[in-house]
Amino acid sequence: ANEHEAGRTLRLLLKLGFINERPEFGVDSRWSETGDNYVLKLFRDFVFHQADGNGRPVMDLGHVVTALNKLDAADEEKIVLVSRDGKNVIVVSYAD
Repeated sequence: ANEHEAGRTLRLLLKLGFINERPEFGVDSRWSETGDNYVLKLFRDFVFHQADGNGRPVMDLGHVVTALNKLDAADEEKIVLVSRDGKNVIVVSYAD
């Protein structure tokens, strides 16, 4: 069962990796700043780029595993995704 779950998590990570930050679209920043691609970019930041109140990086493996498991299960829980500059805020569920 653990191997099966690890495989599912790996597939999610690979899919996110294929979508986020595509170098061949580097000349067109709109590619990752619109629609579903933008939501996935913000989700990636939510999962892997957490920071504490002083802006220092927080590496919380539990948060990463929990978020990926909820994504895999298409959980209806709402999360707040915020752009790095703080100007865009989107509320979505893991199912979205």
